[in-house]
Amino acid sequence: MPTIVQFESRTGNLIMFKEHAIPLLKLMGLTGAIPSAILPNEILDALRRARAHPSLSQSSMTSENNQNNEINIPLNTRAKPLFDLLERAEARNCEVMWR
Repeated sequence: MPTIVQFESRTGNLIMFKEHAIPLLKLMGLTGAIPSAILPNEILDALRRARAHPSLSQSSMTSENNQNNEINIPLNTRAKPLFDLLERAEARNCEVMWR
């Protein structure tokens, strides 16, 4: 069973599989350590870094089937709920923690 990461903020909560959460945290320039947190004044720079990364570009949005006929969901699609949570937290000047 995959391990999960729970993101918590006063603006909402999000649960994500660890295998997707850690790469997204690293794309934002964070360590990927669990547990950890990001402060409101760090969020915009982290989002800018992640969105500029080629793995989250529009050209990587196509879904393909892997050998097991499972749908491969693009990382930028998986990132959207986390990015939305971070944007809400930044707008309300509150941190986001994860464990």
